[in-house]
Amino acid sequence: MKIFDLHSDTVWKIFQAEEKGEVIKLKKNNLAIDVEKLKQANVGIQTMAIYDNYYQKDAYGVGIRMINILKRELEENPELSLVKNYADFERNLREGKISVLMSVEDGCIVEGSIDKLRDIYNRGVRMIGLNHNYKNEICSPNYGKYNENGRPDYRTPDNLNGLTPFGFEMVKEMNKLGMVVDVSHSSDKGFYDVIEISDKPIMCSHSNARSVCSHVRNLSDDMLKKLADNGGVTGINFAAAFMDNDVELGNRTLECSLRHIEYIKNLIGVDHIALGSDFDGIQPTIDFKDVTYFKQIPEALDRLGYSDEDIEKICYKNALRVFKENMH
Repeated sequence: MKIFDLHSDTVWKIFQAEEKGEVIKLKKNNLAIDVEKLKQANVGIQTMAIYDNYYQKDAYGVGIRMINILKRELEENPELSLVKNYADFERNLREGKISVLMSVEDGCIVEGSIDKLRDIYNRGVRMIGLNHNYKNEICSPNYGKYNENGRPDYRTPDNLNGLTPFGFEMVKEMNKLGMVVDVSHSSDKGFYDVIEISDKPIMCSHSNARSVCSHVRNLSDDMLKKLADNGGVTGINFAAAFMDNDVELGNRTLECSLRHIEYIKNLIGVDHIALGSDFDGIQPTIDFKDVTYFKQIPEALDRLGYSDEDIEKICYKNALRVFKENMH
């Protein structure tokens, strides 16, 4: 069973190491993802996020450095191949290569510029998470209430602050370019704004069900229904805090993943569920220590009586469909 993972932060870890004068290589390392582990896990498509949170600190320049790091690593590992159009997915499958999809986590990289958006498209980015944990030129994060210590309460969503005027313009331009709009970190209001104006199916690359775990990073029932109406997909996130309200229980990755999958399936059907691990961006306390643990999910779904077709949809085909409907 092939796996399509919609989110990982491995490039960020490599970048951080280089900032300290250290070396981490994608071929083999101690992170959750490397080439050898991807092969063992039968990953067909691995999304590599350019995680850029350098607000007002040359976000574009830092992002380009990470893009160049990823391209360097791809040149050193011919088993991997960057996809820029849908035909690339099919070619890589025929040639036995692992497709790498380049995404951006936090649209601050474009610094409020459509020209820079087009530039990173030309460099190979095919999905953008509009924002991360802070407000940028595009959208607000999903924090509707902050505690006295300045930290969000993580249970109150932001229903007031959505897309900025530039954010509306950017979503429209992404639709034209063939870039998938990812709203995993966006406010509830931003989610609904995107759903309303996007001409194409959208992505929640690493978000779970809020009715199972009430963290604001997860999707409410209404959001899940709107996502299904849009034709979009949400990727199950392995972070413990998004898995269960009891974070200790949230470390039981397989058990919690199945609960979220079952809940979403019963609410909107299997056609809108995918996998978005967040490997190398989450705490290593979870049961799934690296990408090789992915194989437990299709095995468990089979034991639960899911058909081969539905397992393929969840593990691979649903996410691929969204890219097919967006990309040129």
